[in-house]
Amino acid sequence: LALLGKGADAESAFARVAIMPIIRSKLSMGKLDEGGSRGECTRLFFLLDDIANTLASMYGSIMRVSEGMFAPAERDVNVEHGNGNANEHENDNTAKGWSTPMEVDLVTCGVWVPVATALMADPGIKMAIFSPGIANVLQANYSALDTFLSELASSLLKNVKPSDSDHKSSIASAIVADIGDFSHLYYQPTLTTQSIENAQSRIYRHSTTVEFSKKWNLPIYYQLRFAEFCKRLDRVLDGVRRKGWEANIFTGYDRDAKAIQDQLGFELPIFLELYDTLLSMWKSNVFLRPLTHRFLRGAVQLVGRVLGFVKEGLDGKIEFGENNGNENDASSGTMVGLPPYFWHERVEDIAMVTWELTILDTCMTHDYLEVIADTVCPTDKESRQSTHNSSIEPDEIRALASDVLMESSHEISPVVSHSWNALIVDNLTSQCSVPLSAVKGVAATYRMTNRPPPTQASPFVATILRPLKDFDSSYSSRTPPQIGDDWKYQIIGTVSTKYSVAVEELIATVKRTEEALKSRKTRRMMAGGMSDGEKVKLQLYLDHREFRSQVEELGVDAESVEGFVKLGQLTQEAECLFLQSQSK
Repeated sequence: LALLGKGADAESAFARVAIMPIIRSKLSMGKLDEGGSRGECTRLFFLLDDIANTLASMYGSIMRVSEGMFAPAERDVNVEHGNGNANEHENDNTAKGWSTPMEVDLVTCGVWVPVATALMADPGIKMAIFSPGIANVLQANYSALDTFLSELASSLLKNVKPSDSDHKSSIASAIVADIGDFSHLYYQPTLTTQSIENAQSRIYRHSTTVEFSKKWNLPIYYQLRFAEFCKRLDRVLDGVRRKGWEANIFTGYDRDAKAIQDQLGFELPIFLELYDTLLSMWKSNVFLRPLTHRFLRGAVQLVGRVLGFVKEGLDGKIEFGENNGNENDASSGTMVGLPPYFWHERVEDIAMVTWELTILDTCMTHDYLEVIADTVCPTDKESRQSTHNSSIEPDEIRALASDVLMESSHEISPVVSHSWNALIVDNLTSQCSVPLSAVKGVAATYRMTNRPPPTQASPFVATILRPLKDFDSSYSSRTPPQIGDDWKYQIIGTVSTKYSVAVEELIATVKRTEEALKSRKTRRMMAGGMSDGEKVKLQLYLDHREFRSQVEELGVDAESVEGFVKLGQLTQEAECLFLQSQSK
């Protein structure tokens, strides 16, 4: 038939007589669902594997001979001529092998076309495989058929080892013994790796494969999966809103949470949940390669959902906590649930969340990128063959994924910066400014009280920077690297300025009082030979020294803070009084 130019008739006869009976005997709805619920196609992978192995054992030698006889000759220009431009010639030769038609192609038209036709022709099988309506079933079906299709050429054309062959019959042995063994005169095809790759490429390029691929409703599958991801994330966001950031709302496996904590450093359950959800998108029982772009976009959307929740909270638009108690409970003093509050008013919450965002920012462009790259473009030889990557495809996909993830992570940095340099700074500045109201009381302490000159700083000075010191000791190891120490300088600078203003006003008041008493000739010297005003100035000087030590404990250069320098200038006058008191 091939010599007569009727190769298609040979393919059709082989498919009709040899292949279809085997397919009909092994493929049915009852066998597909065997061992599982109706419509789950539990046995699909095993049936396809059984079909491939059966065909290979029964007709593998015929298909190898056909492939060896009718496949276009390979041209290995790189080896023969040593041309340095290997990729160009390799791609050129491969393209020739793909595009040159075969007179008889038993692998594609004799096996794959009948299998695909059988799967698409039966309405029941077609509905069960391509449109099950259940995400897990559709993914399993797609993976089974994708694996079957990607390995079909190698399964049918593989060389069978002698040990795997059937033993010769006694009749055949007798004939060989009688007239001799002439098997060495038989045609023995030599199939290389390139030959099998060319055969596999013809399968992918066939019109039946294109039609077969269109049967999958993959957009619906992605919508089902993404709905699962969003539902999982919405559930934990609601739990955080009701119970706070540290609430135990992680819904995954404990071993997964521990692995994420140990490897990446996430601590808050919501971020453990987010990253675990992001990882689940690329698991073998979820991910489908044709949907890579959709899953990548979905990952960015999930990160954006959490980031939007954080932004709304920082803007004071989300109230945390709940009070499920009735009026009687409130009147009796019994509160059920977490009292309502706005978390952007708590510096501890802000610091924890921004640290988790910083980790997420780093993970998205490093660890998570590696997960995506290893899934879409696996590096091991066996997986690369099944995913059908070209030589440049892995690098291209990695670069594209990196650009997408980098763009999404750029939104995190401004949030972290604003949280520290605005919210945390403003909150701690307010807390540190509260004790400054005690500056006015220094004058009252010595005015007409006959108290001895001060020898130590006022008690309130040690409390000025206490909120900042406590916060820094707790979160210094979780301060984002890009933030540095600028936030501390901002707080100390603002507090020092307020402190210097209060001291300046107090000194002015003391001077006016001394002038008034002097004009009335009622000024008198107290114990120690100091006036009330001098005692106040000495106290302010001692307070300044103590404040300086508090600033330096925070690792801040006091002399670089403008407000602190001004404070030193205001109290410098009392330095001679301090030295005088020390000499006695």
